[in-house]
Amino acid sequence: MPDAPGDDTAVQLLRLMPPEVSELILGRLGAEAARLRSRVGAAPTAPADADSAAALAHFFDLQRIVERAPPPPPEPPPVLTPVEQIRALPPDVLAKALDGEQPGTVALILSCLDPVPAGQAMQRMSLELRGEVALRLTKLGTRNPILLTQLVTAVTEKARRLGDMPKEPTQEELVANLADMLRAMPRAERLPVVKKIELADPDLAAKIAEKLYRMEDLLRIPDRQIQILLGKLDVKTLAVALKGADSAIVQKISNNMSSRSREVLNDETAMLGTVSASRVREAQAKLIAAIRRGEEDGEITPEE
Repeated sequence: MPDAPGDDTAVQLLRLMPPEVSELILGRLGAEAARLRSRVGAAPTAPADADSAAALAHFFDLQRIVERAPPPPPEPPPVLTPVEQIRALPPDVLAKALDGEQPGTVALILSCLDPVPAGQAMQRMSLELRGEVALRLTKLGTRNPILLTQLVTAVTEKARRLGDMPKEPTQEELVANLADMLRAMPRAERLPVVKKIELADPDLAAKIAEKLYRMEDLLRIPDRQIQILLGKLDVKTLAVALKGADSAIVQKISNNMSSRSREVLNDETAMLGTVSASRVREAQAKLIAAIRRGEEDGEITPEE
């Protein structure tokens, strides 16, 4: 029955199914269910095998057509009104977008929000601005819908632009970036810069120095200079500083110690047991400070 109407195919397929399955399908067909149910219950008027085979073939043909069809396009996102867009902004983003605006503008924008997000945005403003905005929120008067739409649209666009801007680096990140830049410079060119920073801001220079020198710098120091450095460090500090250090660093230190000093270091290391991370950082800071002093005094010249 290749030319049979769709109802005939549906009836034949339903007859091939167990009664509970066909009833479940009919229950989801709405108004068409009653018509098909009456036909399914009626006695077939043609050879069942031929009709069933033709119905199955028709069904699989339709299935292949559906599988080849492109998926429907996604539904476009709902278009938000300007007020809905500003309500969707996180409070911290909205507070940044309102920074620099007049108190009246800020009050008008906040009046469009629910109290909780409005309060969270207000919390991120300066104390002076909060007071001025609070006063204006109680004296808004009649809001001009055209002006409100223009203000809301402008602030929302400002928030979008702020979101596209890179995140402002923290002071710690700025110091770390500067230390990386200085490490990339030859020693002879780096030290004058560090000295100038030290004269202008000793605290900043100390923070840069902490990041400018690192434990792995030991691998770039010639053996003879390593031996000079080790002569200025006590064994206990050295043992703690090497706790968990890279094996290449430990080997570098060990290779530049006398057999007796190496035995003392090994004994001290064995007696350490568990060492807190803060204690390790403190010992490593002392070792790194010794490297820095040695370089400043000209006793240490790490290989570039």
